[in-house]
Formats: sequence, structure tokens, C-alpha cells
Amino acid sequence: MEKVLAGQEWFWEKLNHYLAKSQLKHSKQRNFIIEEFLAMDSHVSAEELYSQLKNRDHNPGLATVYRTLNLLKDAGLVDQKQFSDGKSVFEVMAPDSHHDHLICLSCHKVIEFENEEIERLQELVAKKHSFKLTKHSLELFGHCSDCVKTL
Repeated sequence: MEKVLAGQEWFWEKLNHYLAKSQLKHSKQRNFIIEEFLAMDSHVSAEELYSQLKNRDHNPGLATVYRTLNLLKDAGLVDQKQFSDGKSVFEVMAPDSHHDHLICLSCHKVIEFENEEIERLQELVAKKHSFKLTKHSLELFGHCSDCVKTL
């Protein structure tokens, strides 16, 4: 079956549940794509994953990579983001984990950060407006420390 890396048991359990509920089965190709995705850094595009798979002498086809990533998105296992460069990227949605993003407008570098004060302020704003907050996404745009030097 699938190769389970430390800390990823929850991912495969949730995927197995989703596949069973959807009456889908594991395939070697799908599992290999998922294993490679999990081994890569976060914020991976379908094209980057496809290129990585080709470098490893696997060629599932770009459409198959997209289908697999969309299946993971439908299962609630990955989130799809589109940052300033217009490219869609995917990242694992770990349980009880949340982060926001700093996005460089020059080199498109994405920096993840967590800030309890920002989270607290968002809860206060929601409460002030009698709004039940269930999810949010915060993206801050600017220039990273490397790019600031060249401005």
C-alpha cells in the first residue's frame, strides 16, 4: 500500500476514509504521486510535482497529477492557493494547524508565519459583528529581504 512517513498517518487515514466513502481505490500511480507530493516542500504546483515525478523516472501525465491533487483537495487534505504570480499551488492542510502567508511581489517567494495576536484580533472582529468565524486566509504582499536589497 502507501509509504507512511512519520507524522503522516492522519493523512493516509483520512484519504483511506475518503476513498472508501467515494467508492474509489488506491492505485500504485496515485500513491506514488501522493508520496512524492508529501515529500516536497509546501506550496507545490502541479507542474513542479509533474517535473519531479519525471526526474524520478515516473511519467504519470500532467492530467493525472492534476486529478490526484484535485482528489486530495476534495478530500479536504490539501488547499489550493493562487498567489501574486497567478500560479496555483497546493499545500497539505494538517489538522489543527493554521498559518498565514507573506508573499514577495518580486520573486514570488512565499513565507509561512503564525501569529497568535493576529488570530486573536480576527476573532474579536468576528465577535464584534456577531459573525461565527470558521475559516480564514491571510496573505500579506510586499518584498522579501533579498529583493528589498535590489529595489
